[in-house]
Formats: sequence, C-alpha cells, structure tokens
Amino acid sequence: MEVVFTNKIDGIDLDKLMDIYEESNLENLYMVKSGLYDKSDKGSLYQKVRQAYTDYLKNDFLKSGKNYLAILIDEKSYLSALRLFDGGKYFLLEALETNPSFRRKGYGEKLLSKVLDNFANREEIRSEVGKNNKKSLNLHKKLGFKIKEEREKNYLLVFKEDS
Repeated sequence: MEVVFTNKIDGIDLDKLMDIYEESNLENLYMVKSGLYDKSDKGSLYQKVRQAYTDYLKNDFLKSGKNYLAILIDEKSYLSALRLFDGGKYFLLEALETNPSFRRKGYGEKLLSKVLDNFANREEIRSEVGKNNKKSLNLHKKLGFKIKEEREKNYLLVFKEDS
C-alpha cells in the first residue's frame, strides 16, 4: 500500500479514481440543469457527471501545477483519495473519499495522516466539513484539526504542525 501525491494527471487511472467518487457523482446528478439531459436515463446522466468531474481534474484542478491529488492505492485498487487546493498560504483539503467497497478499514485516516506528514510542515492545511458529517469531523479532530470557524452549514477546520 502506498500514497501517490501528484500535481499531474499523467499516470492516474481515472476510472479507478472515479470509482472512489461514485457516490459523490451520483449526488451531483441533481445539479444538472433541467432540459439539457433526459433525466429518465440516469445511467447516461451519471456518465456525463463522471466525465465532467474527470474533465474538471484534467482541465482545471491540475492545470496550474500547484494543486495536488493524493491517492491511497494497493496492488489492484484505488482505496481513498483527496484533493489539495493551493490557497496561497494554505492548502484546502477537498473531497476526502474512500471507495465504498473499502470503507471502515481506516484507509481515509491513513491517507489523511500521510497528507499531513507531507504537507503540514510546509503549509497550513484547511478543511471544510459539514456539520452533519460526524465521521469526517471526528476523523479530522482525531488527527489534530481544530475548529477555526463555525459557519451556517459547516466548520472550517485548520491543521498546522506547530500549533
């Protein structure tokens, strides 16, 4: 098992990466504007949402070379992934997800721990967690994040190695 840190799309198996984000992509179906797609064909619509996320990673997120993907992989599978958006004086941790087939095995924690080991000595790490997402909130706190700000629907959490 290893963690891959990359700011390039080359060498990433996008199908395996999208499998991690399957639930999020399904949740994003509601954001598709009415009239553009036949909503009765959810399979086709899901493929369009999945492709849109892939295109976002390739054409936007990784284009600057300053943002990173972190992916926990084993010999056959992508287990967990997250994005690190370069906010200048900090990195914003986004989209921490674990493949539904591999949940409840500590992979999200392992990935986040490795990210903190590799990035927190350079920059502050921030994360926004929904108030209802108790599992993610508990994981962040367990690894040393502190609540910096309470917002209407989420918390802004901060991790800095010297804090």
